[in-house]
Amino acid sequence: MSFQASFKQILREKMGSEPFVNASEESLLNADPSHLAFLIGQVGRKEFNSPRGQYPAPKVRPQRKAHNFSPSQQQAYEFLKSWIFDLPAGFTASELKKAFRQAAMILHPDHGGNAPQFVELKAHYETLRPLVSL
Repeated sequence: MSFQASFKQILREKMGSEPFVNASEESLLNADPSHLAFLIGQVGRKEFNSPRGQYPAPKVRPQRKAHNFSPSQQQAYEFLKSWIFDLPAGFTASELKKAFRQAAMILHPDHGGNAPQFVELKAHYETLRPLVSL
């Protein structure tokens, strides 16, 4: 393709030997530049719809093993689980911290909770923290 090629020549080369569906497409090819821009968009759509490389299926992350809780830690976990339902048994330090903060927003006296439950939440958090600290 030469540097001096026109839009019509470029479109004919890109579209290949596909026959036109109707006569209106042939007339679009001979029309003004605004219609040529429309045709370039159509050609691009055909190219992007062709199956190229497919992404591999995402791997499923293995579930972490549940922690071995002592009786006091089990009680603390159940208390925290009663307020934050999506805390897994094999939680990480960041998941525990996030669950504590969510429960603290519910139980804090400034947010409509009561002080004894908030103090109990802090004690349970301190009980569970050694499981995930290094």
